[in-house]
Amino acid sequence: MIRFVIPAYNEAENIPNLMADLAPRARELGARIIFVDDGSKDGTYEAIQDHRDGLHLAVVRHPVNRGLGTAINSGLRAAIGESQDGDAIVTLEADNTSDLDDLPAMLGQFNQGADVVLASVYAPGGRIIGVPPWRIAASKAVSNTFRCVGGLQELHTLSSLYRVYRAGTLRRAAETYGWLLVREPGFAANVELLLKLYNAGAKVAEVPTVNDWSRRLGVSKMNTKRTVVAYGRVMAAHIVGRIQPPPLSPLGADAQTALEPAGTEPRQIEQQTGGIRRLERVA
Repeated sequence: MIRFVIPAYNEAENIPNLMADLAPRARELGARIIFVDDGSKDGTYEAIQDHRDGLHLAVVRHPVNRGLGTAINSGLRAAIGESQDGDAIVTLEADNTSDLDDLPAMLGQFNQGADVVLASVYAPGGRIIGVPPWRIAASKAVSNTFRCVGGLQELHTLSSLYRVYRAGTLRRAAETYGWLLVREPGFAANVELLLKLYNAGAKVAEVPTVNDWSRRLGVSKMNTKRTVVAYGRVMAAHIVGRIQPPPLSPLGADAQTALEPAGTEPRQIEQQTGGIRRLERVA
């Protein structure tokens, strides 16, 4: 089975176009959709409800914005909890910049044995449209640096969110690294997770993609200064061999999120930090 995990923060204006593109594909694939509403204040949750249209869909809700990495962590935890080891978990952007026309090629690589398949804008045949040159240069610098330091020279794009994961690979990584599968709360989480999976022996492949920012509405949620600092932390942790997460985390065993059986009421889960994360059954 295929499960889509989609982090979303203040993406209400992008949800209609996203669902118009994703919904027919999800139905054809018999796929499950798991949104993570990361403390949105613009009606993102309501927009998802308005466009569920009988889909096999659920929403993990954060009461406050915790960052992309934390949202990825929550979504992957929910997906792993209901997946078999051979299932595919697809992460993608909520802002319509992930080209779903590339999904068949990505699933093809997955079916041929890849544990992680990256949608790569820098692979031959890939490109980015509508992005300032300085941002492309910064993104390439990040990918090239971690390619060299992390031993991933055969790959071209390391920071993308649009990926296909093998559920069993993620499950084993969670067991290896502890309950905090992703330590970085922000955009650097994508590189961090890839390094962990690669170092654990995952087979990684990539498919060229076109990332078209003209399809998105609104502005980027990335804080450039914080992201640069976060990449520095990931780099330092990797170099000194301390990318291993701490033994205790806000997603500890007693606070692991699991989707409620169909027909049950939403429940609130108090985490080790004392915060509340609400998990809603949408359909």
